[in-house]
Amino acid sequence: AVVSTAEKPVSSQNGHSMAITSPFNSARVDSLYGMLQDVRNAITMRDLPRLGPVLEQDALAMHGVMMTSRPSLLYWQPGTLEVIHAVRRWREEDGLQVYFTIDAGPNVHLICEPTFEVEILKRLQKLGSVRSVITSGPGDGPQLLDKHLV
Repeated sequence: AVVSTAEKPVSSQNGHSMAITSPFNSARVDSLYGMLQDVRNAITMRDLPRLGPVLEQDALAMHGVMMTSRPSLLYWQPGTLEVIHAVRRWREEDGLQVYFTIDAGPNVHLICEPTFEVEILKRLQKLGSVRSVITSGPGDGPQLLDKHLV
């Protein structure tokens, strides 16, 4: 869900270097191994209800680190929170298996089974802060190519 097309005030690269100033950075780094194991297991089992909460927890932890770095980085916009709250409501009240993650920026990435995609797209388009929606799915996997970029 694209909630902002504005350029980020601080690049991801600069944001990463600032993370070490957060009092929560070490705790996040320490938790990553366990989270990685949970993610691998959930993907292997094709278990989205197991994967989704881990994705959400990591996104929130990463942004918590950014918000508490010096200087503080706050990429979120009002639309970021609107989408997060909507996703939680759709899941809790309507039973839609949809989860969010957020990279270093204001836009929210939603993860769902294909069976829920059309319904989620309709709902996203009704949110006032969503400027556009970009959809994607799993690719074909790694492929050996003879073409080169250079």
